[in-house]
Amino acid sequence: MLIALWIAVNPFVFGKPAHERAWSTRAMLGEELWISRRPKDAAMFVSAVASAAALNAVVAARRHRPIPAAIATAVQMALTLVYWEQMVRYFERRPQ
Repeated sequence: MLIALWIAVNPFVFGKPAHERAWSTRAMLGEELWISRRPKDAAMFVSAVASAAALNAVVAARRHRPIPAAIATAVQMALTLVYWEQMVRYFERRPQ
């Protein structure tokens, strides 16, 4: 329920960016474009593996296993950065 609410209000909380020079802005705009087109590419695989790592981190934390939880969290964060870089590249390749 809270996630659905956040998805609904997010575009209003964060308006259109003033420019597209920032890496993070291009990553988010690329992700919006990628989600609307849903190509079956490497980004889909990276996103799935990052989600699996996040789930492993949660399970390990729940079981009070700090080292596996930390490793899974680090893997998830690294893959998220890879995914965002893929989204920047996707955004930069879009037809103008």
